[in-house]
Amino acid sequence: MEDNIHIRLLLIREILNRLTTEEKQELENILASNPEAVQLRQELSNIPREELEEFIQSFDRQAGLADVYARAQTLRSNRKKTIIRRIATATAAAAAIAAGAIIFLNRQPEQTAPLAHQQVSGSASITLEDGKVIALKDSGLQQHTAFQNNNRVLELGSDKKADQGWSILNVPAKLDYQVKLADGSRVWLNSKSRLRFRFSYEKNVREVYLEDGEAFFQVSASAESPFTVHTPQGSVQVLGTEFNVNAYTENKVTTSLVTGKVAIQSGIDRIELRPGHEAIVNAGEPIKVETFDARRTLGWRQGIHYFEKASIASVAVMLERWFDTPLIIDNPAVAKENLWGQLNRNEPLQVFIDQVNLTGDVHFYWKDGALHCR
Repeated sequence: MEDNIHIRLLLIREILNRLTTEEKQELENILASNPEAVQLRQELSNIPREELEEFIQSFDRQAGLADVYARAQTLRSNRKKTIIRRIATATAAAAAIAAGAIIFLNRQPEQTAPLAHQQVSGSASITLEDGKVIALKDSGLQQHTAFQNNNRVLELGSDKKADQGWSILNVPAKLDYQVKLADGSRVWLNSKSRLRFRFSYEKNVREVYLEDGEAFFQVSASAESPFTVHTPQGSVQVLGTEFNVNAYTENKVTTSLVTGKVAIQSGIDRIELRPGHEAIVNAGEPIKVETFDARRTLGWRQGIHYFEKASIASVAVMLERWFDTPLIIDNPAVAKENLWGQLNRNEPLQVFIDQVNLTGDVHFYWKDGALHCR
């Protein structure tokens, strides 16, 4: 089922000119060896572009195309229902997908999550240059001589006398944080991220270090004071712009530009990005540039992570990052199974578990207070 869904999405994205370089190559390989995919491509090309756009917007990936087809039965809009059915039934294989969806949606979860896994969370903290650690409250107002912390929004002061040298903001699993820097620039930090900063800038030098994790930057423009984000694999230099930096993976940093202009420096390589493109820096390799899907790349800011042909092993990483819940994979072979869907950090973890179990491909369950997958 997942291969049919993946091929359809690739073809629709091709028609809408949204394929990345890697996806273009993958689709070319599929079309070269799969006559059914070629036929499907022709059938999808006959569907008006606006209908494909509407389909993409209605497709939330919670349970893949099968779930979209099943939900078409209850959509209030007859037009949307027609669009989704036309796409889902572009080949005869869609009938099998629809039948599978009915089976999946009638299955019931075997076990609910223990209450202990619902609300456990650590607290963010600031480590000052002298080693002192200041715990930050997740809610309410917290005043300090050098900053103000209010409901996971850390606002730094502009008083240079309050500067403590280089400090580190540590964001634990389950939380995200927003930081308003002394110049008015803003940084949104994802879970399990670490940002090194100064409470005030010196001599018009604006710089921070994303030591680990992921962050979205909204930089205040200043031609006299360029802003630099240092990462483990190089630096990002900007004047005023919005961009995302992902440094979760060891020896790899991905910078995705939303608006403005940035320069990526890694060793002797230097490239300038255009909006809608991202630079991928792998240790010891030339900088690679390609387009990116803003919905998938920036979804974490709304608390949503989209899975698209994601391995169980990568899903396990997200569960620990957003829910502080390790996943024990009983069978090593299962780690390579792929999932389609979305993980919403604003919902109980059990909601995601139930959705995964509905697919029937793998099974998540609780045993002795630990989450397992088989």
